[in-house]
Amino acid sequence: MKRIHHIVLAGLVGVFAASQARADAPAHYYLQTGSDLEQVCANPADAKNIQQGERERLLVCGSYIQGFLGHYGLVRRELAVSPFCLPQNGVSAEKVRIILLALLQQKPQIRDLPASVDLATSLAWGYACPHTASGTKPAEKAKPATAQ
Repeated sequence: MKRIHHIVLAGLVGVFAASQARADAPAHYYLQTGSDLEQVCANPADAKNIQQGERERLLVCGSYIQGFLGHYGLVRRELAVSPFCLPQNGVSAEKVRIILLALLQQKPQIRDLPASVDLATSLAWGYACPHTASGTKPAEKAKPATAQ
């Protein structure tokens, strides 16, 4: 009988330890849509006191943006027409994050598109090429409002 109590007690300790491990597990981010990317890239609740979970979330956002820009850097020479023209001195992931959030706020109907499409759209919106095929200058189009 005592042996059964030990087995039950060991099982309960194992269940408790497993439940604690799940509670401490890092969050998983599934970046399928623009809405998913918007949640990951959202501004922190308190910019002066960023919590560890928010820091990790923003690192995922920055990594996604850097990966996208890195891939674009590899394939841009293969494109017939560039969808956007980044500045010669480059662009920060933070600036791209702000433009992305501004676009998704102004055009919520595109949030269901794939995350990569929304990111490319925000780059085309914020970094339009000097001359388009129609001859109009992108500066004539509405530019994104800069976020704080």
